[in-house]
Amino acid sequence: TDWACEYANAASNEVYDLDCVNSIQRVASGSEDLVPEESTNTSIGIVLDPIEGLTITADYWEIEKDDTIGLFGEENHTILELVRLLEDGNSNCGQTFNSAVERIDPDDDQINAYTEAGICPSGDVNRISDRYANLDTRTVRGYDIGVYYDVDTSFGAFRFSYNGSFLDKFEQTASGDAQVLVDAQASGLLPASIPVEGFADLVGRDGNQDERHSARLTWRMNEFGAGLGAYRIGSFYQSSLTLDDGTLYVVPEFTTYDITADYRFDVGSVDARFRLGVKNFTDERAPLADRFFGYFADAHTDYGRYFYADLRLGF
Repeated sequence: TDWACEYANAASNEVYDLDCVNSIQRVASGSEDLVPEESTNTSIGIVLDPIEGLTITADYWEIEKDDTIGLFGEENHTILELVRLLEDGNSNCGQTFNSAVERIDPDDDQINAYTEAGICPSGDVNRISDRYANLDTRTVRGYDIGVYYDVDTSFGAFRFSYNGSFLDKFEQTASGDAQVLVDAQASGLLPASIPVEGFADLVGRDGNQDERHSARLTWRMNEFGAGLGAYRIGSFYQSSLTLDDGTLYVVPEFTTYDITADYRFDVGSVDARFRLGVKNFTDERAPLADRFFGYFADAHTDYGRYFYADLRLGF
């Protein structure tokens, strides 16, 4: 979204009805100005063996990272340009307010709308050059739990494992140009309706699930073996999608199951294993989300159920 255009539309009561959502070319590139990220890591863990064959682990961890490398983002660049336009008003319109935002010359409607809004006229955004930069301070904290149990019976050897990862804190503190946006909105210079996002508490937002689980049960008896696995990704909300009642859309949790069966044998002096498997045997599809393929690809896959065969030789 071209936020300078949106502001001009709103300030002129949309008399000119400018089209503020254009097909914008974004160019992401590296930068020689980057410096290394620095982090402080804290972790503590315990291991318990209460009975034979049973192991329980618990780990607490926290990572605070400074100068996090990333992209400022197209929308943030146009919002930063708007802040500088608002600060200058109609003075010194010949300057470049954000060199990352490249525009074409404004037409008459744009000149009139921007002038009525009290800011320097601007044409449509042609390209945004988004270079990687050292951005904000990010703090991530959570804990992991593991349970492992092995038991031998007359029906074969069984092994159960469970791993759970829980995200307790994911905060990003604005700095540099991001702090300019946060301060501008806090002061009232930037309208509250313009989304300055990506800071404060990010747990549960846009793929930052607060929990992930995996469990697996395997059986082996002589040459034969089998396994059942379960994997669950917790729910999260999408900041870009709002429902009719004003609430944010929640992408529900996603659970899949895998099954394997295998047979071990010798080929001369070579150990061999042949395995048949089914991934996602309940044929679950990725939860719907506001993304290009209809699901959140950073968190989910949408392959559905599929089968595979695997032959492994050990020399």
